[in-house]
Amino acid sequence: MAIDSVSKLTILAPLNIKDKILAKLYELQVLHVTDAFSKEYEENIKRIEVKTVKSEENLNKLNVIRSTFELFVKRKKDLFESFFLLPLQVRQPEFNNVLTTFDIDTLFIECKHINDEYHSLAEAISGIESELHKLSIFLGLPYSIEKLKIMERVEANIVLVSHTRLDELTNDHEASEILTWQVIRPTNKKTRLLIFYLKKERNEAAKLLEKYDIDKIALPDISGDVKEKIDSLKKELADLTYKQKQLKRRGLELSKHYNEVEIMLSYWENERDRARAEGNFVSSNRVLVVSGYVRKRDKDRLEEMLNKHFPEITSIYEDPNPEENVPVSITLNRFFKPVQLLINMFGLPNYFGFDPTPFLTLGFLLFFGICFGDVVYGTMLMGFSYYIMYKYKNYEGIRNFFKLFFYAGISTAIIGAMTGGWAGDIYNAKYLGENNLLLRLRNSLMIIDPLARPIIVLVFAIGLGIINQFYGISLRMYGELRKGRVGNAIFDGVLWLIFLPGIIIITIPIFAKVPGGIFNAGLYMVIGSAIGLVLTQGRNEKSWIGKIVIGFVSMYGILGTYGCTSFVSDILSYSRLLALGLTTSIIAMSINIIADIVKSISIIGIGAFILVLIIGHTFNFLVCIISSFVHPARLIFLEFFGRFYQGAAIKFQSYGFSSKRIQVINSD
Repeated sequence: MAIDSVSKLTILAPLNIKDKILAKLYELQVLHVTDAFSKEYEENIKRIEVKTVKSEENLNKLNVIRSTFELFVKRKKDLFESFFLLPLQVRQPEFNNVLTTFDIDTLFIECKHINDEYHSLAEAISGIESELHKLSIFLGLPYSIEKLKIMERVEANIVLVSHTRLDELTNDHEASEILTWQVIRPTNKKTRLLIFYLKKERNEAAKLLEKYDIDKIALPDISGDVKEKIDSLKKELADLTYKQKQLKRRGLELSKHYNEVEIMLSYWENERDRARAEGNFVSSNRVLVVSGYVRKRDKDRLEEMLNKHFPEITSIYEDPNPEENVPVSITLNRFFKPVQLLINMFGLPNYFGFDPTPFLTLGFLLFFGICFGDVVYGTMLMGFSYYIMYKYKNYEGIRNFFKLFFYAGISTAIIGAMTGGWAGDIYNAKYLGENNLLLRLRNSLMIIDPLARPIIVLVFAIGLGIINQFYGISLRMYGELRKGRVGNAIFDGVLWLIFLPGIIIITIPIFAKVPGGIFNAGLYMVIGSAIGLVLTQGRNEKSWIGKIVIGFVSMYGILGTYGCTSFVSDILSYSRLLALGLTTSIIAMSINIIADIVKSISIIGIGAFILVLIIGHTFNFLVCIISSFVHPARLIFLEFFGRFYQGAAIKFQSYGFSSKRIQVINSD
């Protein structure tokens, strides 16, 4: 249960077996590929020439095919498929069969034709619908458009005018002398008019139209009757719509190949990535050079394959050195595996460090439980998580994600029992009656009521923060000792573990009385460790003045590995645990009060009481579960990891087939 040990591997093989050895390495999937090119030998070696043209062409074709399917088929996704990428599960025989029988080119040609034709028809249909909408304005005209346009001395226009402005226009005698109009079709908001005026009075007419906010509509360029034109367009629209339906029907028939397309996409994506990876290998005129990392647990399998199939090759193993960016692979047992989610969110640890997953598990679950602390909510979380784990048992990512929340549900229920949280105070006698089961359980299991003694719980939360900070410093020491840096472990760990407790001891008298001997011990701890910090925190500076200045500044927290201000701000962050725990309880209690109020309503009272409880507590459950995850994660990532952890390593990626689209499984 740790970071997997790896060896740096270099394989020297005759160039004439390049394809065979690369195929075997790809099949074995144990090598993390690195760049074998070196400028030192640039004159004698060159990169292997790789071609991705075929892969890119096939991927483009497959994407066209899939986009065609998606025109007609909207694949239904449940809630979890919307948040998680669920790979298509494919059995090995089916996978092999698709690779050998699927005809990309034939399907591509037909799908491209359907795609292009469908979009062309859609554009034409949209154009006709737009034209029909425009022409509908001119329905009901007493004259044809053609006749209106050929009048010599009179100009005609279709206009829209509001009912109020039309009344004003009608009462305007000057307007009546210039304009003549006929109502075509009144609407709810505006009236459509056919308006006439002499061409020589066009300017005066324009001023009147502007005065009464009249919108002029240009006459369309059509010949013949408007209705005839509309009927013709409707017939054309019906023909195009029919053709579009025929294309859709064929598209739906072809969409039965959706799974095969996903399989082929995953295959050709891997082929493209495989070629790119092989671009890291180099060769001379006769020798192929392959470089990378292999996990030591896979070394025997690799050697067995190489000795069996390629006895003529040479393989060289070396231990990685700290200057290298070594890929990281982590192996965890089934219990800790779900918690690795937090590490993946923050970043993988340096290869020469250690995996912090086991060290943060208890803290995260404890923090989550304090924030969410409620027996009913914890039970709900466990039940829901178990259901999702069972439903998606074949998907490791989802299963582990919800297993983490199952653990958190256990913690939530335990903390809830200790603090008396049962859906707020649903155990109250006015809700469930005197001496009900929940009330008896609550009274027998509760240790402290946070609402009654918030100060004690606040002190506990801050004390928990202090312990967690010291724990983080201890882990920094552990990491330094693993690397053999005893001095760093003492200067950046031990001295702070003396200085910070000393600060706490000498500040206690501000709040409570302490024996003089304890105070003096704290004072000696502060003075002695402060001298050590001043002398060591700037040890990397060249001048003594720089060393001393950095030493003093580091105690404040501006520079150096830690600081008093950092310590104070970090431990105060843990007060959020109390705040969030109280928030969960108070909202739950408010929901219970509202439910109790509606219970008094006649006839529907009991039903309304139950409905409010279900809806209210479901809402509170969903809202508080988010904050109960986010804030403990923040305490881990910032206040805890900040003491010892840096996550910047690259993930170990095996040279071999892998896909987020599909999951190839063995036959039963």
